[in-house]
Amino acid sequence: MFRRSWQLIYRMYRYIKPVLEQEFGTWYKRAEQIPDSELRRQALASMSTKKFHCEGGCVYASQTLSYINVLVPLIIAYQTISDYLDNLCDRSTSLDPQDFRQLHLSMQDALTPDAPLRDYYLYREEKDDGGFLASLVRTCQESIRQLPSYAIIQQDVVRLSTLYSELQVYKHIAHDQREAALLNWWKPYQEKYPNIYWQEFSAVTGSTIGIFALFALATAHDLEEQTVTTVIEAYFPWICGLHILLDYLIDLEEDRQGGDLNFVSYYDTEQEAITRLQFFIQQAKLNAKKLPNSEFHQMIVDGLVALYLADRKVNRNQPEIYLIAKQLLRYTRGFPSWFFYINSLLLRR
Repeated sequence: MFRRSWQLIYRMYRYIKPVLEQEFGTWYKRAEQIPDSELRRQALASMSTKKFHCEGGCVYASQTLSYINVLVPLIIAYQTISDYLDNLCDRSTSLDPQDFRQLHLSMQDALTPDAPLRDYYLYREEKDDGGFLASLVRTCQESIRQLPSYAIIQQDVVRLSTLYSELQVYKHIAHDQREAALLNWWKPYQEKYPNIYWQEFSAVTGSTIGIFALFALATAHDLEEQTVTTVIEAYFPWICGLHILLDYLIDLEEDRQGGDLNFVSYYDTEQEAITRLQFFIQQAKLNAKKLPNSEFHQMIVDGLVALYLADRKVNRNQPEIYLIAKQLLRYTRGFPSWFFYINSLLLRR
């Protein structure tokens, strides 16, 4: 297994990217053929603006090159479902939580090999996607059947997926209802996660990378349940939380202007935001060290910080975000973070 950041970058460009581009291109062409104009518009918008989610997720396939042709299609199909549904709930024509729940059943069906397809658009006026969502679900089901140890992780990935779906319901309902709904949702979990705040828990559930980490684990023929537990405890809440809090950080000003929910905005001061994000970085790194193939997961932590802080939204025209970003990058104090940061800057430009 590779131990250097440049080796990870090499694998991504040499082995992962060609498969990724082919798979993503196929789904994009499929989205262009969706009959309903609104569903087509949202599918294309999600894929055009959020391709980097698929690119980031496919990093996990670099751990097992022999399973690239299983993991890359699986990760792209699952992340495409996630991004498409996010657009349908956030940018489209409905504020109906029943509609949101029905749509997101597709995410759990995609993780259940023998699950029958359902009418995911049951409570939505727009229905004819030409089989786009159903095909994404089937692709996931076909892929997970090829993972030797999927049965060991299935219950856990479905649980993480269900939490993700619940978040999408609560965060997309009417503006005057969503905060109360999220606070009420948090209550049963508060005792289990005493070191994080309610808005941080919500952020944790919004990440799919814990699921992708488990997909990669399931390529092993001798996977043990204790290994699964250790990976989940590292990712949920720490690595997943860091992932989404950074995402919300760079969108802070944009969300303020648009009236969108932003979990970083719930910190009382800039200093509190810095302190909490540093805490997540620290815990993510400590827990990554405990994992099998720990070098890879530590690079994931460094890469998350670098990727988000290299975003074009982090600039001197937004001094609050720029200040926080600079302090976080300094806090990582390591060559991998700076290597990934420079690589991310070059890619974005």
